[in-house]
Order: sequence, then C-alpha cells, then structure tokens
Amino acid sequence: MSTNKDLPPFDSKSKPIGGGRWGVVLLAHGSQRGADRSECSCFWQSSDSEPPTWCPGCPSTPDGLKDAAQRLQVSLGGDQAEVILSCLEFIEPHPDQAVQIIREQGLKRVVIAPFLLGNGKHATLELDEVLEALQSQEPSLELHLAHGLGAEFGLADLVAHRIKSLPAANPIKSDEASPTGIIMVKAGTKTEYDDCLWLEELGQMVESELGPGFAVAVAQSHYGDPTMENAAEHLINERGASRLIAMPYLFFPGMILKRNVLGEMDRLQEAYPDIPMGITPPLGMDDRVVKVAEMRVREVWKRIGLSEQ
Repeated sequence: MSTNKDLPPFDSKSKPIGGGRWGVVLLAHGSQRGADRSECSCFWQSSDSEPPTWCPGCPSTPDGLKDAAQRLQVSLGGDQAEVILSCLEFIEPHPDQAVQIIREQGLKRVVIAPFLLGNGKHATLELDEVLEALQSQEPSLELHLAHGLGAEFGLADLVAHRIKSLPAANPIKSDEASPTGIIMVKAGTKTEYDDCLWLEELGQMVESELGPGFAVAVAQSHYGDPTMENAAEHLINERGASRLIAMPYLFFPGMILKRNVLGEMDRLQEAYPDIPMGITPPLGMDDRVVKVAEMRVREVWKRIGLSEQ
C-alpha cells in the first residue's frame, strides 16, 4: 500500500466519471461503548452527576459512527456515492456484509475507506487481509482500499481546539521556558505494527498550531512504546513542562480511555504530585474529521484516473 506522499494533491472537486455511482464502505473498528460518562475524560476532572460545562457531550461509538457516515454521505453527494458504515467488530454490517449490500444495489466499484486515525495494525496488515478476503468473496466487484486518516492539518487544528477549549479553572497558559506539556495518546498497538511516525508528525503539527508555550509528546495507551510515562518524563525533564495535559487521540469515550488513559493519569498524578494535570475530551465527531475521510475517498478516485477537475 502506498503512503500518502505517493498520492496526487487533493482536489475537493474531483469526482468519479463513467460507470455510475460508487459504493463507499466507511470501515471503523467498532465498539458498543461510550454511553457511560465514567468512560469519558470529564469524569476524571469532575465526578459530579452533571458533566462540566466544557464537556462537548461526546457521543457513544455507535452514535458517533452513524453521524460520521451520514456526514460523509452528504459530503460526497448521493449522485456520486452510496456510503455504508461497516465495522470490523461489534457493530454490523461487517465488511463482508457491507460489500454484499453494495453489490445487491447494483454498484460495481467500491472504495473501502478506513475510518481509523492512524497507520496501526488495522490500517495496514489487517486491512490488506480484509481487502483480499472481500475480493475473493465478491470477484465481480472492483475494490480499492483508501488510506487511514493519518496526519493532516485539519486534524491538528481539531486537537488544538480541544486543548484550548479547557476551562479557565485549568488555564492552558505558559511561557516557552516552562511550557504546558501535551501528551497526545492514541490507542495502543504493538510496536511491530506501528512505530508512531504518523502520530509524531501530527504532534509536530499540533505544537506548531498551539504556538509558543506548548510542548507536545506522543504516546500509546497500551501495548507498545512510547508510553504515557515516557512522554511525561520527556516533557517534564527535557522540555521543562510546568503542567501536563493529556489529549486522548481517540474518536469516542470507552474502555481504552477509562482503563488505560485515565488510569495512567492517576498514576502520573501520584508520581508528579506537584505538577498540575488535566485531560481534554477525545476528538468526538467533527466536520474536520469527516473532511479528511472525504479526502481519502477522492484520492482513490484521482489515483486510478477516474476523476475530472
């Protein structure tokens, strides 16, 4: 699978020509979690019955993914594509069911668009296997695999917005000599599948977007390096951070946020009792996320030469 650098520049006007509409499978990991407030960031900062005013009201995973699919359908246009949400686990239709639905609708060409934040196991080895299995199941369909979301300035802008939206009770203000340290933490994948290069690139974008007085380090929630502990040590000891803010680089609340991210924040607060700490909400659903997913679909159309300006 090629890297994003191998693709032509994105053109929001590009659209498929010839052969009619495309099927687009918006393929997510899937989860039934996230409806319980104890699985969200705001619970770590306030266990009151009502969420704090700064909480954006993150959707559960099922609701958030449905919203994403609906927004992507609007962005691509019904005359160009039929978008079907599919999940690898927990939420049907699964990929094999999704492409069957598309075939039964009479569509012949399909983009499998991973709604995954980075280039971990699901966005590389496993999705290649998924594509191979789908092509074997549906030999009459023309299947194309898009890239995961990866590092994009729109996503960096959203992360910076989440950080700067924390309330005055946790002011995100500091100078370059003692910056606010930001730990961007993604869902963990084993190092053999993901070396975090894309996340490091995104972290640099976020630090640039935030401006002076901020220092960003990246981490994984579990499995592999770098850990949140590694990131905290780097920010405090090497970059002189005077406070730490964790940014869960996850779509929605759930067990990874509760068990791994919030659990590690408890341990970091014990290890550094004199360092003020806070945590932002996860990404949630936002047009900036959907815009990148749209870009990935249109990149496929442009890459295979079936687009017009």
